Amino acid sequence: MNVLTDPFTPATFPDLFTLMWLAGLLIAIGAIAIYNLAGRRYRRYPELLALHEWVFWPIIITWGVIPLLVVIGVPLILQLIIVLSGMGIAAHAVFVRFPPRIAAANDEIRRRRFVPPPRRSERERAKPTPAGRRRKHR
Repeated sequence: MNVLTDPFTPATFPDLFTLMWLAGLLIAIGAIAIYNLAGRRYRRYPELLALHEWVFWPIIITWGVIPLLVVIGVPLILQLIIVLSGMGIAAHAVFVRFPPRIAAANDEIRRRRFVPPPRRSERERAKPTPAGRRRKHR
């Protein structure tokens, strides 16, 4: 337990120190790139964009602050709590919050794509004559 409460320095954690701040930077940069690509790709699907928002912000906040915490020597237990809570929020969004919403959105997309619009009644709208005027039905 003493290892978890020691300051996170290169002397106490020589193998994890560089790995943690480098991983934090790479994951944050990767999350930004994926978020931008998904924003362009799914711009017509608001539920998928909302899912990407819910996953992006916990990852970017968590892994964006880890390099700072590593450099200033925050204990490993605090860093683990921050990383686990951020990843927990992202996992909750992916596995609990959004699957029913995405399924409902997919059903709506399928319904719009494969169900033809209702037919118009002939009596509701007069057909144009060859001259372009509307003919009144008798």
